[in-house]
Amino acid sequence: MGQPKLLLRLGGKTLLRRAVETALAVCEEVVVVVGPEADRMREELCDLPVTVVENPDHALGLSTSLRRGIEAVADADAVLLLLADQPALTPQHLQRLVETGRQTGARVVACAYRDTVGPPALFHRSLFGELRALKGDVGAKPVLEAHREEAVFVPLEEAALDVDTPEDWVRIQQGIL
Repeated sequence: MGQPKLLLRLGGKTLLRRAVETALAVCEEVVVVVGPEADRMREELCDLPVTVVENPDHALGLSTSLRRGIEAVADADAVLLLLADQPALTPQHLQRLVETGRQTGARVVACAYRDTVGPPALFHRSLFGELRALKGDVGAKPVLEAHREEAVFVPLEEAALDVDTPEDWVRIQQGIL
């Protein structure tokens, strides 16, 4: 992207702040794991009631950030994992995942979109050990796949819109969001 994508502004707010405000509307506690540009990320969130956890090992892969986040919420009953580069997500979308988890008692509740499943996703505390054990540049997908038979999937096409390339960013800015 040529710059930290989470600090890109959309509708007057950074992608990071948009994601955190969305999470705050639904979650009792929000932990934000930051890596590169940690000071700028902290500054962006300084007025919000969140816990910011720095991951000095971010270069070793996404799993290190996931591990830091899980360690920060080790006493929680469940964790709702979301990425800050999915700007079409709303509090209502996250609430659907949380309510589905409550209603079904499923240990994994994830989004289904564009022939795949993934974040945001809710994981019961019984899976925290598996999430912490992940290595390398992987997110929670291996744990989701290992428990696919018992997981509940919520159709959510909005989760398919993410910012991974400059072309994605141009499309989002042109109003596809």
